Order: sequence, then C-alpha cells, then structure tokens
Amino acid sequence: MRYSTTHIGLLFLFACLVLNAVAKEPEQQRIYLSEVLEPTVKKHATYYLQAAGMEEGLYVGKIFTMDDKLKAEGHFRDEQLTVEEGAFVFYHPNGKVESRGAYVMGNKSGIWERFDVWGGALAEKIYDPSPLENILYTRAETMPEYPGGEKVFVSTIRSRVTKSDGKPVTGKVMTSFVVEKNGDLTDVKVIEGKDAEVDDQVVDVIKSTSPWAPGHDKGVPVRVQMRIPVQF
Repeated sequence: MRYSTTHIGLLFLFACLVLNAVAKEPEQQRIYLSEVLEPTVKKHATYYLQAAGMEEGLYVGKIFTMDDKLKAEGHFRDEQLTVEEGAFVFYHPNGKVESRGAYVMGNKSGIWERFDVWGGALAEKIYDPSPLENILYTRAETMPEYPGGEKVFVSTIRSRVTKSDGKPVTGKVMTSFVVEKNGDLTDVKVIEGKDAEVDDQVVDVIKSTSPWAPGHDKGVPVRVQMRIPVQF
C-alpha cells in the first residue's frame, strides 16, 4: 500500500502528539516541593515528589531534585502522598544515605540513623511524636463542620435561647469551643456574652450539637479551637 505525502504528514503528526503526551505524563504526576519539602508551584520548587507504587498496604513516594537526583524515598498513608508513614530514607547529593528511620502519622518517630557524606555514622536522633498528638489548631486544612453548616448551627442556638422575663434576646455573643479528633465538643464557653442567663443557655445548646465532623490536617484528624459569633 502506498501512502500520499498528506497521509505520511498526518501519521508523523500523530506520532509526535503521542510521544509528546507520553513525555509529559510523568511531569503531570509530580508534586512540587519547596526547599523545606512543603508543597509549592513548579517555578519555586527545589524538589518534586512522585508516586512509585505500593508496599505492604502503604503508598511509596520518591522525592527528586529538579535535576532528577534522588533526594528521599519512603512510605505514605494516602494515595495523595501527604502523610508519611513507615520507613523513610534521605540521601546526600552524592547518593549516599543521609538519614533513615520511620514516620508515624506524618511525624518522625523513634531512632533515626544519620551519616556524613562519606557514609560515616553520626549521632543518632530520637524523635517522640506524642507531644504533637494533642496540638490545638486554630486553623486546619479542613475545618470542623456542624451537620448542616454554620448557618444551621447559629440558627439552632437562636431558636433555643430565651429569657425568663419573656423579653427577646438581642445583641451578639462570641462563643469558643474545641472540636476534638472524634468530633466531640470540649471547653465550651462564652468569651463575650450578654448576661449569665443567656450565656449559660448558649453553652448548653452548643454542647447539645455534638458531635461535629472533625477537622483534618494532612489527612489526619486534629483538635481545632472554634470561635463563632452568634447574632441575636
């Protein structure tokens, strides 16, 4: 079968498009990281992170410099590679191991071995992630949420708070409470109130709205302090 010049040109163009798509595919899967390994955009990136399959139920990720030298490799809890979990190794620019150890829920844990650029052992570091477990956030990647949203939450308080003398409740009350990792509410209080009668009722109503959907940071439930004003 003979092909015309037009056919050959179209076949060549199609082949170029396929090769271009294949060449771009790995870069589209890259997660760009800053010098301190925080997510960033490509133009500010020092490293990039790529998925590399799974091992024993965990996702494997590899971190490279922008000129494609391996910086680190290890395991993650999630497919998005945001929460480190399990064995991890970091490398010097010459390819020798810089440090190795384990992560638990995104934090270094236990004994980490360290080495100089020639492979000589340095003093080990011991990490205890337990103090980080109860950090109180005021802003998380995903904030806690009341079923139905904040408007429904505020409306619930307004509808249930009354005054014994029959007069309407007016003005603004500023509430504060902590949404725990399991969604329970603790440390519920009014920090700017109207009077004791109203404030006590507001606290009781807020407690009755538990549980909430908890907040998350890097895909992990965290404790979050909320401050929500209620305008009567």
